[in-house]
Amino acid sequence: MSSPLPDTGPVEHVGRKARRRAAAIAAVQSSGKGSGPRSGGRWGLLAVLGIAALFVTYVALGGYVRATVLGFACYLSGCSAAGMTTTGWLVVAAPAAVLLAAGLFWRKLGRSGRIGLGSTAAVVYLIVVTFVPGRGRDLSDLLKGPGSDAVADGLLWSLGGAGAALLFMMGLVFAGKAVPAIERRYNTIALTGAVVLLIAALPVAIAKSDPTWVRATEVFPAELTMNGDRLTRTSADDIRGCDGVLPDDALLNRSLCYLTVRASYTTDDSDAVATFRAVLYADDETADEVRAGLPRGLTPVGVTGDASTVLSTTYSWVLVGTAGHADGRTIAAADRPWVLWPLRQVSYHFIGMQGGLLVDPDPDDEIRPRTP
Repeated sequence: MSSPLPDTGPVEHVGRKARRRAAAIAAVQSSGKGSGPRSGGRWGLLAVLGIAALFVTYVALGGYVRATVLGFACYLSGCSAAGMTTTGWLVVAAPAAVLLAAGLFWRKLGRSGRIGLGSTAAVVYLIVVTFVPGRGRDLSDLLKGPGSDAVADGLLWSLGGAGAALLFMMGLVFAGKAVPAIERRYNTIALTGAVVLLIAALPVAIAKSDPTWVRATEVFPAELTMNGDRLTRTSADDIRGCDGVLPDDALLNRSLCYLTVRASYTTDDSDAVATFRAVLYADDETADEVRAGLPRGLTPVGVTGDASTVLSTTYSWVLVGTAGHADGRTIAAADRPWVLWPLRQVSYHFIGMQGGLLVDPDPDDEIRPRTP
């Protein structure tokens, strides 16, 4: 006869399960007591570091961060209205996208994925906070440089899209009380509607934004009438950067140049031809520094025959203008005033477009028309 197995009775079986359960609970409690202060300390330290980073970014680095973002966007898009407006829209859309990604994928990500997403979120929010106006300031105080008005338009339209999305989600709450199907699918409907409304704000913003007035076709009309003269455009284009403007590209590349606009005009006042080039930089100071480093006697690339070259600056532009006879013949001393006259007119028009005030040059100056 075999002997009974130990602990096979119902009382012994239940007692064994109870002991295991009690041991597991005790282990969890012991672990929590040991790791709680350390975990709380880490989160507290992270909170302090986050607040410090926000403060330093906004106060000490805010201007630099904004200028870098706008400059990078201007360089990539050629300062087009669409590109700069999209940049402003992203100021609101980017943190919303990061928040959405965290909500959808955080639990599915592993440790490395969470670290990557968290780091991305931190960088995005540190950048975005620099676009928040402080006390007594508005967007016009924060956004400076080429295309800044378009950036402001995009930012405001994206805020409008975000506001519409918020109202939509609040409306769904009340609609869900009357329609059970909406309440059951609230998360899906609300998320889809909010994303659609925010994205829909972008094409509207682009359509409503004014030109940035830095592209050749925006600045140079097919025909100019100034001082009673009619100037006809023979060419106009723009290129990214400033290579190919001067024989030595390093002269204009002393600092990052965003784009170069070019145009040529003839005039009914004489046979003079004006060729105008303008190179865009981040700010007035940078343009002045580049201009100060340009030597005398430069002849731009593509100029043939005898020509007079004029170098100057206006706002954040370095201006490179040339004037000469249509057939390239030598410019006589007596001809120089009226040969340079159409170049002065084109320059005045460009400066007026950048400053918002169009003024004709004085025909009684040293540089004057051939026909008084």
